[in-house]
Amino acid sequence: MEAKEQSEGEKRVEAVLIAPLEALGLARPTTATLAKFEGQKNELRQKLAYMTERGLIELREWVEAHPAGKDADRFPIPLKILKKAREIETPETGPSPFILKVFATHHLVPEALAKGWAPELLRQVTAERGIWPGDWTCSRLRTAGIDHARRLEDIELRMSRGEQIPPEELAFRDRRLAALRRCQDIADQARAGQAA
Repeated sequence: MEAKEQSEGEKRVEAVLIAPLEALGLARPTTATLAKFEGQKNELRQKLAYMTERGLIELREWVEAHPAGKDADRFPIPLKILKKAREIETPETGPSPFILKVFATHHLVPEALAKGWAPELLRQVTAERGIWPGDWTCSRLRTAGIDHARRLEDIELRMSRGEQIPPEELAFRDRRLAALRRCQDIADQARAGQAA
């Protein structure tokens, strides 16, 4: 993230998440000194700068519904807030070394890329960090992914014939093409890393 984007993101976190929660009366956790709490808020600003306003609003609503402390009047610990934030919006940090290793060496990656089920493989490897996808898992992913590949193929065919495509189908096409491009980029990056 560029310095300007980071700065704008931190201001957004303050304006949309932290300041409104403090205005509602949520106080620092009892285990944190004032200085430590200021540091925790700064850490939240930095780590959540990637989130959109919409995501921050959803996070704020979650914190409002899950305050900490025996009187339910305290900020939850930052770890809980960060965990929930990742559920709402995953930060775009690039592929992990494990993902790169899978895309560089797994014997089914070329097929997944060629037949259009690489996004399912990527989702699995991302969710199950450190767990190598076995043949049975890949078979399940292939089945799900091929259904999506067929849907994409059908949309492309109808578009080539000049048919009117519903907005939700066009949105699916855009998301799927972006996911396929990302998988190809990861595979290219993994191969380049292997060659180096």
